[in-house]
Amino acid sequence: MKEVLQGILTRLELIEQKLDKLQQAEKPLQPYLPVEQLLSVKDTAAYLHLSVARIYCLVCEGKLKPLQRKKHGRILFSQSQLNDYLSVNLKRRY
Repeated sequence: MKEVLQGILTRLELIEQKLDKLQQAEKPLQPYLPVEQLLSVKDTAAYLHLSVARIYCLVCEGKLKPLQRKKHGRILFSQSQLNDYLSVNLKRRY
């Protein structure tokens, strides 16, 4: 039992050392990226001037791919993806 506890303490010390090094680093680990706005199905429908049911149909048909699906069936879309969808589909109409 003592050996197991000693192993855990050794690992914790290593983790603490690594965290200290990360906190002392001058440069951030990842560059700051602009946060892209995520839209719900209702917001997406308003943005595309379509009904909520039509948005679900487009997802099922594979014509509109959600960026993220959350628990309980919540679907999110990125605004840039919706702009791409609009540009492709507006070209088809004209």
